[in-house]
Amino acid sequence: MSRPANVIPVFVLLSFLTVIQVSFRQLDKHEGAQLARQYCGSCHLPPNPKSLPSPIWQLNVLPAMGSYVGIRYMGYDPYYKLKPEEVIRLKEAHIFPEKPVIDDETWQKIVAYYVENSPAKSPLDSTRRYRSKPLSLFRAQPVALGKPTGSLVTAVAFDSLRQELWVAEPDKLYRWNYTKGLTHNYDLPGTIVDVSFRPDNRLFTEIGTLLPSEIAKGSVFSFTGDSLKAILTNSHRPVCSLLVDLNNDGTDELITANYGHRTGSLSLYTIHNQSDNSDELSETVLLKQPGAIKLYARDMNNDGRKDIIALFAQNDEAIYIFYQTGNLQFRAEKVLQFEPQYGTSDFVLLDYNNDGINDIAVVHGDNADYSYCLKPFHGLRLLLGTKDHHYKEAFFYPLYGATRLQADDFDQDGDIDFAVSAFFPELTYLATESFVFLENTNASRFRFTARTLNMATPVKSLTLEKADIDHDGDQDLILGQFGYSPVAVPPALQQQWDTVPYKLVVLINQLRP
Repeated sequence: MSRPANVIPVFVLLSFLTVIQVSFRQLDKHEGAQLARQYCGSCHLPPNPKSLPSPIWQLNVLPAMGSYVGIRYMGYDPYYKLKPEEVIRLKEAHIFPEKPVIDDETWQKIVAYYVENSPAKSPLDSTRRYRSKPLSLFRAQPVALGKPTGSLVTAVAFDSLRQELWVAEPDKLYRWNYTKGLTHNYDLPGTIVDVSFRPDNRLFTEIGTLLPSEIAKGSVFSFTGDSLKAILTNSHRPVCSLLVDLNNDGTDELITANYGHRTGSLSLYTIHNQSDNSDELSETVLLKQPGAIKLYARDMNNDGRKDIIALFAQNDEAIYIFYQTGNLQFRAEKVLQFEPQYGTSDFVLLDYNNDGINDIAVVHGDNADYSYCLKPFHGLRLLLGTKDHHYKEAFFYPLYGATRLQADDFDQDGDIDFAVSAFFPELTYLATESFVFLENTNASRFRFTARTLNMATPVKSLTLEKADIDHDGDQDLILGQFGYSPVAVPPALQQQWDTVPYKLVVLINQLRP
């Protein structure tokens, strides 16, 4: 029996409809990506939907993102539990629009783009379970620094001139020498998070409040002899400061990374000595945004002027070079940027390949905000510099929760090794990866052997310092124990962290035992 010529076969019609449906999905995806670039990309790099599981996009990240375009998505209130003073500051800064700046249809397309194109979950990378070897170059030595159990070390810094380690906790400051042990124990109001040294004094950065806040009550102090002198007060959660003569006029300037929270800045302060022996500061804001977390002062373009290199976290996730163009005049150039979910935490300047050009090593791993999950893009990245000051990724070592970084030729075989601490490691199978030593075995091919520290209680540190503390000619490493966890951990492990009888884990280099 023949089929009428004008009747379309059912399977042909279904195939046609399927093609049309797929095409519409592709169009929707393309439009969603375009809208994400337009609206999300105005503040930071637009995130890749595949980087986070869809429930986290839906329930955590998108509600927070919506507040920046005036959308109160899923009832999210950006002012929830904030103090009235903080709400006033945020409204004055116009951080969250009072009314939507995009229509609901546009917002729903952005939501659909992220929810529909993201994975259901972020599984553990099982290949990491057996990749590390025991740490053999270093011997772990716990250091108590007092009788109380538990530890909240917020700063560790080595004074090479006086050969002593300075260690801070909330309201406490310690000085420790490898031979003499604990030499000083100070009660000090506030929380020191950064210490730097000069021949005649020390510079302390006091954050004001460890927890996120819009209240500016941080300070920068100089410490000469046994007396403190306030240089800067009412700073918005400062986390790093440098005293340096940027313009070679014989007078130091103060550079401070005011990390803040929703607001913040990188600021340069010119210090004017007064007749009454006090100082007056003139502030120049180099970049008005939150997240400034680490600084260097170095001549990056060989013009004889010191420039400022700064890492910003908190959405921007970028490294800037502030080139000094004249007498304390600067031109900002963003040389690296990552997506906001990367949680960039630390960086170092180095010359990895000995070509005379600055390279950058950076770690990503902050995992305490809206998107807590295992993130395969967390870890260490090495970016090689070019003569025209561009940086290209040459090596990536994935490491959940990577937080602090040191680079040096620790085994003195002629190449750069890396030491990385992770405050947010995976705690079921990879708890020993809270500290990883990457031993360079082939520098030109970027081959490293990973070695981990195996202790009865996994180290949990916000700080990582390198120094030759035993004066034997090689670099040791110092980790400060910080027991508090902003995310849920196994109760038994938290109990261990709360009761450790030491504040430091000193890794003594065994190259010259």
